[in-house]
Amino acid sequence: MITDMAQALTSKWWTFLLRGIFALALAIFIFSQPSITGTGLVYLVAAFFIVSGAAAVVGGVSFTGVGQWWLMILMGLMQIALGIIMITEPGLGPLALAYMVAIYAISTGLMETSSAIALRGYISNEGWWILLGLLTIAFGIYVAVRPDIGYVALVYAVGIYAAVAAGALFALAYRLKSAGDELAKTGRLRQAA
Repeated sequence: MITDMAQALTSKWWTFLLRGIFALALAIFIFSQPSITGTGLVYLVAAFFIVSGAAAVVGGVSFTGVGQWWLMILMGLMQIALGIIMITEPGLGPLALAYMVAIYAISTGLMETSSAIALRGYISNEGWWILLGLLTIAFGIYVAVRPDIGYVALVYAVGIYAAVAAGALFALAYRLKSAGDELAKTGRLRQAA
């Protein structure tokens, strides 16, 4: 069963690459436009949640029937719902935005860390995925403890997180692709027709 999960995960390495590309684009945009305030930040973060959530749902659907595939779909649906709420209610204010970002980060970090630990024996250098999960949790706790940091600080905090997350996601995608190639070489990976 874990072998099936490893096979499914390594074949969908590109979903992590897609998330990394979008996270990097978000970081570049944030650092090139640091004066983003109010509604602009809400829409920017909402777009990130929707795209990242859609990629997670696609990845989860790809794993249907393998392990706890529904957790990835649940995480993606939560991200999409959060993004839609933020678009339809941009006046929630900085405090509500901070808590929404904190809840997202902590829950996503917990899921990423637990997934990496569950697959430790099947992917090499799973530390990148664990690192991503721990950084995401730390970011969420920081925002929850300091919701008063203000928009500009929140913009930079999101930018830093997005840049670090992009690096971890790129490394994870590379490792998953490499693990899939290695499984294929050893004949343990079933070839799809």
